[in-house]
Amino acid sequence: MYTATMTADELVKEFTADLPQIIGVSDAKQKKADRIIKKSVLFPVYLHSFVKSKRGNDWMILIEAKSKKYVGDNCLITLVSTFDVGHGRYAIMWSTIQGQPQYIIFTPHFFQRFALRAGVNLTGIELIHRYFKMNPAYGFNVEKEVIGDKEKTNVYGSTTEGAALGVRLYTEHDIILFRTFITYDMCKGEQIESFAKADLFRREMHEEETTV
Repeated sequence: MYTATMTADELVKEFTADLPQIIGVSDAKQKKADRIIKKSVLFPVYLHSFVKSKRGNDWMILIEAKSKKYVGDNCLITLVSTFDVGHGRYAIMWSTIQGQPQYIIFTPHFFQRFALRAGVNLTGIELIHRYFKMNPAYGFNVEKEVIGDKEKTNVYGSTTEGAALGVRLYTEHDIILFRTFITYDMCKGEQIESFAKADLFRREMHEEETTV
C-alpha cells in the first residue's frame, strides 16, 4: 500500500508490484467490454472499472473504443493507480516510449488546476476519472533549464484538452512529475508552437482511423 513516507521510486515500485494483477483483471473484463462495443451504435464508447488490488491500492481501468473494430487487442486501455496519503489524491499511470517503461505521477494540485481551468465541476476520484477518460495519451516536449549550478528538465505533455506541465525526476526509474495543467488558450508565444508540435505527435501516435 502507498504511504506518505514513500519516495517517488518507492511509489513506482508499489505501482509495478500491482501491475500483473491489474492487467489480469483487465484481461478478464475484455470479453464483456467487447460485447458492449460490438452492440453499440454510438461511438466513441467509454467503459471503466474501479478495482482494489490485493495490496490495498485503488485502480481505474479505462477502455475507449472509437468504432466496432476497437475490440480485443485493438482496444484502447488506460491503467491508473490513485492514492491519498493525507494531502490530496495522486495518480500514477504507466506507458512505454520506444519500448522503455515510462511512469507519470500527477499531483493533487495538477487535478485542482485541471478542474479550474477546464471548467470541470468534480472532485476526488470522479475528477481523476474524468481527466483520464478524455486525456489518456500524450505528446512530449522536453526542455533543459539551468538554475545556478543545477540543471532541471521541464516536461510538457500535450493531450486532448490542454497541456500537462512538470519535470523529469532523476531517479532509479524514468519518472515524470506533472504538477499543473493549462488549456491551449492559455499558451503564450513559443509555447503555442511547442504544444502544437507535441499535440501533432500525440495524434499520430495514439489516434487511429475511426471508420468501421
